[in-house]
Amino acid sequence: MNTQSQNKNAPHFASVLPALSLLTTVFFANFLVRTLFGPLLIPISEHLGQSLAHSANLLVCLTAGYSMSVLCAGFLSCRLGHKKTIVFSTAVIGIALLGLSASTTFWGFCLWTFLMGAAAGLYMPSGVVTITEITPPAYWGQAFAVHEMAPNLSFVVAPFIAEAFMNTSGYPSLFLTLGISCLGLALLYTLRGPATRRTGMAPVLGNIRVIVSLPAFWITVLLFVLAVSVSTGIYNLLPALLVREKGLSREEASFILGATRIMPVFVLPATGWIIRRMGYRGTMALCLLGASLSTVLCGYGPLWWTIAMLTLQPLFVVCFFPVGFAVLSLVCPKATNDLSVSLTIMCTSLFGAGLIPAGLAWCGEFFGFALSFALFGAALFFLMLMTILRLRIPASSPS
Repeated sequence: MNTQSQNKNAPHFASVLPALSLLTTVFFANFLVRTLFGPLLIPISEHLGQSLAHSANLLVCLTAGYSMSVLCAGFLSCRLGHKKTIVFSTAVIGIALLGLSASTTFWGFCLWTFLMGAAAGLYMPSGVVTITEITPPAYWGQAFAVHEMAPNLSFVVAPFIAEAFMNTSGYPSLFLTLGISCLGLALLYTLRGPATRRTGMAPVLGNIRVIVSLPAFWITVLLFVLAVSVSTGIYNLLPALLVREKGLSREEASFILGATRIMPVFVLPATGWIIRRMGYRGTMALCLLGASLSTVLCGYGPLWWTIAMLTLQPLFVVCFFPVGFAVLSLVCPKATNDLSVSLTIMCTSLFGAGLIPAGLAWCGEFFGFALSFALFGAALFFLMLMTILRLRIPASSPS
């Protein structure tokens, strides 16, 4: 009976793959342009004549813009709808990239980076709602796993793309190329992107109160912050660890950074199977436990050990986000999905991808990146233990 039911439902998931693939492509562009700031942080700081700690403020500008807009995205999506919001987000990212390609000052970089972050933040709430509307609930875990291919492919290709342009025409040409590509992608989504029935929910006080009154929401937010701080925050600082403390060249560091992110692309499709076997809570615990231990150990020992830990780290982190978004959709009322995502991403981008990496960059400058990563990994481990056991997930979810 179960087999017949699964066979009956399988075409429903297959039928949404074209729309899901286009949505994932948009997310890939959205994420790639932000991921590139990790591999490019050292060249940009050298070109602008800034210290690495000072240049890390670009990450704060990026995440500040992202955090602000992801919270306010509902004001736009409740008027334009989710499809037009995604188109607008992608187009403005393209414009910001064109501005970055022509910028020559630190404050110019800050301005265009803030705008790019603000444009990128509009996507995620509408993207999550689009996925939950076009995909049957039974396949949400698989759909989010497909969608999460985008950031993981970004982590793989970003170092290689950055190095290819740095060895030829420089990063301004890279920003110019990506800007034109984003404008073209916005046009493609206008013509082929899936429409949604539901419009966005404006972040008015009454709507926000419904969500923030849920303890499970705040626990999920904290778990997201921890995961993002490893997947994005640590990633942006790994070139500094490899170049300054492991003695590698920028080219070697970029190659290792990209190569260690290849395996998660192949592991991610198995996330649905892992969730069915371990349940949501067990999967989240496994992901954050592995991520914290590999972060503690990645800075010490010979180079081969560091590479091994950097290879293991994303294998654990990559599986968190599909289950994380599925849990977020379960612990919050369905009508508030886009707003709950907005509030979550605002917190994760501000802290997990902005303030925490900036703090680690400062600590790395004065105390060494290996020690900074080890202390952060230990804090991650204890915070994960204290919070995940208190998370209450609805009984309709996998146990």
